[in-house]
Amino acid sequence: MVLETAECPGTATPPAAPANDARLRDSADALRRLAHFHAEEPTPALLAALRASPAGRGPLALDRDDALQAAALVDEVVSDLPDRITRHCLIPLAVDFTAIHHGGDVRAHPTEGAWMDERFRADTAASLQRWRIGLEAELRSPPFDRLPDDHVAVELALLATLLDRGRAADAVRFLDRHPLRWVPNFCSRVATRCREPFFAGIAILTNAHLDHLRDLLGAACNMPRSGEDEADIRRRRWTEGRFPRACACDS
Repeated sequence: MVLETAECPGTATPPAAPANDARLRDSADALRRLAHFHAEEPTPALLAALRASPAGRGPLALDRDDALQAAALVDEVVSDLPDRITRHCLIPLAVDFTAIHHGGDVRAHPTEGAWMDERFRADTAASLQRWRIGLEAELRSPPFDRLPDDHVAVELALLATLLDRGRAADAVRFLDRHPLRWVPNFCSRVATRCREPFFAGIAILTNAHLDHLRDLLGAACNMPRSGEDEADIRRRRWTEGRFPRACACDS
């Protein structure tokens, strides 16, 4: 079960990656796009934008097995939609979004607190409030303004904002203390239990981008993951990425 530790955002940071690093800009863009898919049910505008900028190209694209597989899955769903995308043709996606995010049918809770022991939820909420200091303007814009602070979409948006601000070392700390402690299990459960392959693809892409970003920032800030060697990294990026990993959480 997840345990929370204290942090002090923005203090005693190792050298950060340059704020104008194109890789960080792409990562921030990808995180925001993924955040929107977790924040609201697919709309014609959202799917039309994805058709114009496919997951297999641009910021969402990553050269690793899990991301390649997921992007192909998402792009296939979009390509199968009618030329004119309407809300009616998106009803199956809307129903599945509700089952994932509101109905509890797949038991894939989209908030961090739901994955934690009740004893640590108050500390986690307080931690997220500290991380939000100075970032409220970006996090209180639609569609994130109507979501709880520990929602997956809000945490992705917060992470993107840290990258925009050039706070790469803080982004590593935030990743380790919040998203990486529960989002992989959330994504695994969505990928293995949802009805629509579109959401399986979005879930796998989300996990791949968080994993990739941790490696990227860890190298840039000299903050590697503890207890991991090159063989572990290769296995995580390629071998294990061919299929969604089974949930490590309780059923």
